[in-house]
Amino acid sequence: MSPGTTVQEVSMMARSTDAIAALFERAGIETVFGFPCEQMDPYYASVDGSTVRHVLARSEASAALMADGYARASRTAGVVDGVSGPGAAYIGVGLCEAAGASSPVVALTGGNDRETRGNGVIQDGDNEAILDPFAEATFDAETPGRAVEAVENALRIATTGVPGPVHVNLPEDVMAGETDREPRDDVSGTYPRTRPAPDPDGLDAIGDLLAASDSPVIVAGEGVVRADATDELTRFATAADVPVVTSMNGKGAIAETDPHALGVVGRWGFCQVANDALEDADLVLGFGTRFGELTSVGWSLVPEDVPLVHVDLDPAWLGRNYEPTVAVQADLKATLDALAETASGDADRAVRIERLVEDRADWRAGFEADLTSDETPVKPQRVVSELNERLPAEAVLVSATSFPGFFSGAFYETERAGLSYLQARGSDGINVCLPQALGVKTALPDRPIVALSGDGGIGYHISDLETAVREDLPITVVVTNNESLGSSKMSQLGTHSFDMSTDFHDGVDYAQVARGFGCAGETIDDPERVGSAIEESLERDVPTLLDVRVDPYAAPPLLV
Repeated sequence: MSPGTTVQEVSMMARSTDAIAALFERAGIETVFGFPCEQMDPYYASVDGSTVRHVLARSEASAALMADGYARASRTAGVVDGVSGPGAAYIGVGLCEAAGASSPVVALTGGNDRETRGNGVIQDGDNEAILDPFAEATFDAETPGRAVEAVENALRIATTGVPGPVHVNLPEDVMAGETDREPRDDVSGTYPRTRPAPDPDGLDAIGDLLAASDSPVIVAGEGVVRADATDELTRFATAADVPVVTSMNGKGAIAETDPHALGVVGRWGFCQVANDALEDADLVLGFGTRFGELTSVGWSLVPEDVPLVHVDLDPAWLGRNYEPTVAVQADLKATLDALAETASGDADRAVRIERLVEDRADWRAGFEADLTSDETPVKPQRVVSELNERLPAEAVLVSATSFPGFFSGAFYETERAGLSYLQARGSDGINVCLPQALGVKTALPDRPIVALSGDGGIGYHISDLETAVREDLPITVVVTNNESLGSSKMSQLGTHSFDMSTDFHDGVDYAQVARGFGCAGETIDDPERVGSAIEESLERDVPTLLDVRVDPYAAPPLLV
C-alpha cells in the first residue's frame, strides 16, 4: 500500500502483507514492535505504507516485552515481529512473560522461502517449535491467502476467552505473494472479547455464604484489572463490608487508599495485616486470582477448613490449587456487578473494617524510620516512599521483580483503581521492567510512566534507553543500585552461608550510560535529593534515568 492508503482501498489482488497491515488497521492496532531483518522486508514495506506505527526495539526480546506492556495498557493485542531462528528464540524470551500472565501478544516471525528452508539457509529455524511452549496456538502460513487467515485467527485466539500469546510464521515467498483475500470485518484486536455471564445459582450460593460469614476476605488478582472490573470490586467490597487483599499484580484492583484495601498478600512484598486477615478468614472470595505459590505462601496461608469461592474466566484454574465450595467460570465485571447489586452491609463487619484500617496504619508506621530515613547509602524504602509522595494518581509504576518488586509491592500504594502498577509476575523475570514500561508508555502517552529497576535488571535491556529517546517515550527510570544481585545474595547467605557471582563491578555509572543514549541522567547519593529528582524527571520531555545508590544490606518484607 502507498502511504495513507486506507483499509477500504486495498485492491482485489494485493500482497499478503498489505492485507495483514490493513487487518491491523481494521482491528484497531495502532502500534507494533519488532526488530527488522531482510527476511521480512515485504511485511515492513506494507506496515510502512499503512497508518500503523512500527517501534524498533534493540532486540526481539525487548520488542516482545514492549508488545506485552502495550497490550496490558491499551486493552488491544500487542504485536511483535522478528526474523527466523535467532529472532524467534529471542521473541520466546519475551513471550515467556505474556504466556505466564495471559497477555494477548501476537508474534510474527519471518521464515525462509518454503523451497529452501531446512537446507542450511541463513537464520533458519523451526520457528513453530521454538515458540510453541509460549503460544496458545502457532501457524505456518502456506499460501498468501492462508497468511491473512492465520493472522486473523491469531488475533481472534489472542483476544477471545482467556487472552494469551499466539504465533504466526510467515515464509518470505508467502509474504511477497499476492492474494484477493481481504481482511474480515469482524476481527478486532481489543479484549476481553467475551464476557460470559455468571450462573444465577452460583451467585445465590455466594450470597448465602457471605450472609453467614463474620470475617470474609476477598483475594483479588490481576484478572480484576484485566477485566476492567475495579469499580465493581470496590462497590461490592463497600456494600458487603469485606476487606480486600491482592496478589502482587492485583495492586490496582482496588485503590490502596480505600479503607477496604489491606495491601499485597503472600510471601514477597506483603503486608502482615493482609496475611493475618486471610489466615483468620471464615470465608475466602477469590476473584481473578490463581491462588499461586507466592500469594498463598506455598499454599499454606488460605485456611483449608473454611468455604472458598473462586471466580475466574479461565476454567483451567478453578480448583487447581484449592477445591472451591463455589466455582464460577464467568466474566469478573459481570459477576462483581451482580454481587454488588445484591450485597448488604453488616454492622459487625463494618467495625472489623475500621479495626483493620488501624492495624494497617500501625503496620506501615513500624517501617516509618526506613521510609523517611536520611541515612546513606539511601534506603530503598525511602525511594519507594518518595515515589508514593511524588507520583500523581494517574501514573503507572512498572516495577522489576526481585528486590525492587518486594519493596514496591509492600510500600507503594496505588491511589486509583485500574492499571496503576505492573510487575512481571507471569515469568518472575528481572529483565522485563524497562521494555514493558516503554510498551505501556506507547499505549498511554499522556500518563506518567515510571520504571523501577535494580541494577541487575537494568543490565538486560539498557540499550532500549536509546529506543525511548528515538521513539519519544519520556519515561522515568529509577535504578536502585546496590551493586549486586541483592535477592540472590540474601538467599545464598541465608540458606547455605556462601556468596558467589552476586556482585557487580564497583562504580558502574548508569546515569552516564543513559546520557550516552541521549537521556537525562543523574547519580543520587543524598536521600534528600530523591524526591525532587523524581518530580523534575516527570516534567522533562526526554527520558530520565536516576541512578540511586542504595543500601546493599536493606531487606524488604518477605517470608522465608
